[in-house]
Amino acid sequence: MAIKVSTLDSWCLVLLVNLWLNPFVLLQMGGQLSYLLSFVLIMQQMENSWTTGIKLFLVELPIILFSTYKIHLLTMVFNLIIVPIFSSVIVPIVIVAFAIPQLMVLLNPIIMMFEVTLKYLDKLPGLIQVGKPSRLITLFMVILALKIISTKQSKFKKRALTFYSLIWLGLWSWFKLNPYGEITFFDVGQGDSILIREPFNRTVTLIDTGGKMQFGKKPVAMKRTIAKNSSINYLQSIGVSKLNNLCLTHQDVDHIGEASEILNNFKVKNLVFPVGVDTTQNYQRKILPFIRRNTKVIACLAGTKIDHLPMEIKYPFQAGKGENGDSLVLAGNVGGKNLLLTGDLDLAGERKLLESGVLNQRVDIFKLGHHGSKTANSEEILKVIMPKLAIVSAGRHNRYGHPNLEVINRLNSMGIPYASTQDEGMISYRYFLNGMGRWKTGIDEKESIIQ
Repeated sequence: MAIKVSTLDSWCLVLLVNLWLNPFVLLQMGGQLSYLLSFVLIMQQMENSWTTGIKLFLVELPIILFSTYKIHLLTMVFNLIIVPIFSSVIVPIVIVAFAIPQLMVLLNPIIMMFEVTLKYLDKLPGLIQVGKPSRLITLFMVILALKIISTKQSKFKKRALTFYSLIWLGLWSWFKLNPYGEITFFDVGQGDSILIREPFNRTVTLIDTGGKMQFGKKPVAMKRTIAKNSSINYLQSIGVSKLNNLCLTHQDVDHIGEASEILNNFKVKNLVFPVGVDTTQNYQRKILPFIRRNTKVIACLAGTKIDHLPMEIKYPFQAGKGENGDSLVLAGNVGGKNLLLTGDLDLAGERKLLESGVLNQRVDIFKLGHHGSKTANSEEILKVIMPKLAIVSAGRHNRYGHPNLEVINRLNSMGIPYASTQDEGMISYRYFLNGMGRWKTGIDEKESIIQ
């Protein structure tokens, strides 16, 4: 007796075989979209190409936003191109692969081609940065979309479509009008990268980008990945597509090495650095070629006023060579907290700051200079600013021994608590306009260090 195998049976069996060969296939966006959309094509009887495109768009939107945080306005148009590919290529392969399991190796290249296509769409006009929905919202929206395209009750379908649209509109509005601000110290290994974002995204400022010193040649695939895995990924996940300011404290690679990635991924209004940085080779090679025409380049000294920069420039006082001693020093009140950032400023620079009298108040949050090195963070400056919390931005098991034990002992003897990205990962203080705030990471479970 002949055994009849339906298209859906073949789809299920191929999925099981593929999971056996690659257990992580459904954890990848390409795998999720390939199997989900092919399932929709199998189960639905499509009336026309536009109906097909709309239905697939409703199902794929939650997954695309969860994985890439953005959506393209031309997605439905491209569905009209992709649907025939699914119908004439993927579905037949699903059926054939059931009979010849060896052909399963053909599925993964097709899935990878789908992801490459999505990346290509990223470069076309019409891309909207939304943000990352939670897993629960993503799952709920996928289920709701499947319910919408499967129901035949027009009244329910209209209400469900309205609800579906309102959820995405609400999510987009949340990210664009995010009510809380933040001071975030990214975990970029041995380097610095700090985000200052005001409530409702009034201003977004990134101070340094992180970067890794390269000794010898490295594979191309390994270059410039620090920002993609930290600041870029985070900023895009919260719906940020442009920066008011990108501030570079000095020319060291661990501070500006990822600037090209930032400039390529975001619209940057102001590029800010101390006078003299633009004469360095690192600037000429790693930054200048990537500056867009609509980015304003500002070489500054102490006292320079910059629109939409939520902090004041306190140092340097004269042009330098982009070295540690010429580091940009920023200070200001953010979210009700006095914040001081000194880059890699050395002991001589700290003395100049103290002699100038510009540091005339206590500080709530102080990022230790030069990653906690003993070439900075003198007892003199700590006594003047007496920070309520010191932040260490340094790599785990770094070759320089940062933070230096002498500096840590100094903090302990002065009763200054500290937290390190080595231990906490990304450290973020989030605040609202009413002055209420909390630490996002586990600096203190009771949130009592500087409250």
